[in-house]
Amino acid sequence: MKRKALGKGLKSLIPDTGEKGEENRIVELDISFIHPSEFQPRRRFDKEKLEELAQSIKNSGLIQPIVVVKEKENSYSIVAGERRWRAAQIAGFKKIPSIVKEMDRAKRAELAIVENIQREDLNPVEEAIAYKTLIEKFGLTQEELARKVGKKRATVANILRILNLPQEVLDMIEDGLISLGHAKVLLGLRDVDVVLSLANEIVKKGLSVRALEKRISSLSSREKATQKEDVFLNDASEKLTKSLGTKVEIRGSQEKGRIVIRYHSKEQLQSLFEFLKRSGK
Repeated sequence: MKRKALGKGLKSLIPDTGEKGEENRIVELDISFIHPSEFQPRRRFDKEKLEELAQSIKNSGLIQPIVVVKEKENSYSIVAGERRWRAAQIAGFKKIPSIVKEMDRAKRAELAIVENIQREDLNPVEEAIAYKTLIEKFGLTQEELARKVGKKRATVANILRILNLPQEVLDMIEDGLISLGHAKVLLGLRDVDVVLSLANEIVKKGLSVRALEKRISSLSSREKATQKEDVFLNDASEKLTKSLGTKVEIRGSQEKGRIVIRYHSKEQLQSLFEFLKRSGK
């Protein structure tokens, strides 16, 4: 299988082998000295795929080194390559080829995200959280962030918006049960209960994005009909309240329901009886 070319952000991390010192050279590091980055955007690693990669590493070795920064003596944080590092551990490696770089926290966070995006390793929720982290921790604008990750500003904005969905829906997206297309459609709804109900319907019935749009359209039509009906019932309630001199509520629809007449004293109840008797004659 043909390997994807590295983007310029990652390609710049591969050093010339002639450089001196530990920094910017490929060195063999004890695998136990290495730990994941605090900026790793990936939250889920597919166990089966890790096993497959581990077997490949056993057979052919680790062709591409990981990239790390030195935190202190015998302690290195991964900038790029955590998946390879995990697979190498499964494969039983004691040492792993690494490139030691010097860079500030903002650059490390940026490259950790860029690596995963270029390899298409992130699900939409992980990508959105990663963008939010860069914006909040390092004060980037959406425009600046878009330039750094090589995407349009509108694309970055749309990815960030999905974090407004309920957590239950975000979990479904991370599990691959709901697509980004579904998420964008659900974002147009305000009622959280409706969003959750539709999300469960997508999963149970396998609704396509187009089918979801039609489903929402039918819901909207019924809501409009209900709103018109409410106007009529509210008007009737106000007229009865004025006629009876006490609060009247109409609950239900024009086809069926109940009328609730409130009273606050024995005298008021008697007065209502008299009024209703006269009205029935």
